[in-house]
Amino acid sequence: QKELVTEVVNQVKTAFGYYHTQIYFYDEANENLLMAGGTGEAGEKMLAQFHKIQKGRGLVGRAGESNQAVLVSDTSQNPEWLPNPLLPETKSEVAIPISIGERVLGVLDAQHNITNGLQQEDVDLLQSIANQVAVAIQNIRQYENAQKLAADLGVVANVGIATSTITEAGQLLQEVVDLSKKSFNLYHT
Repeated sequence: QKELVTEVVNQVKTAFGYYHTQIYFYDEANENLLMAGGTGEAGEKMLAQFHKIQKGRGLVGRAGESNQAVLVSDTSQNPEWLPNPLLPETKSEVAIPISIGERVLGVLDAQHNITNGLQQEDVDLLQSIANQVAVAIQNIRQYENAQKLAADLGVVANVGIATSTITEAGQLLQEVVDLSKKSFNLYHT
């Protein structure tokens, strides 16, 4: 997922000449959009600071909450726009939901240092890219879940094999506890 995000933000910024590009994904509680990748020095600093945006707040938060693209062609004329001191040259911005149907996974955000530098054509283009990112993210997550399930089932099988020859109940239970703790990397079992 990290490789995909890095590649997408860098390719979008470079290919279309934007000032800055970033991607956010919802946290587990679905309350905040956590920055997953951003371009340039500003992107690196925001990632290091674990930059996040609250659901519904600013352009990114609105796009994530509404599952609708948010375009601001002139940020100086929009009271809902949240300036970022790391990106002082932002003059226009577009936030595009990364979603599968009604389920929003995150937001693709592009900023330009030209007033009216982003238009409806950019929204259409970036929505297409965001749709492709959504499918790729869904596939990555399904693959990771399948791998985890396979690993967990392997552990269960190993515990079963290891305990199949133990006939004394106390020793059997202790072996199950010890193997479970070790195999699942648990603090206490």
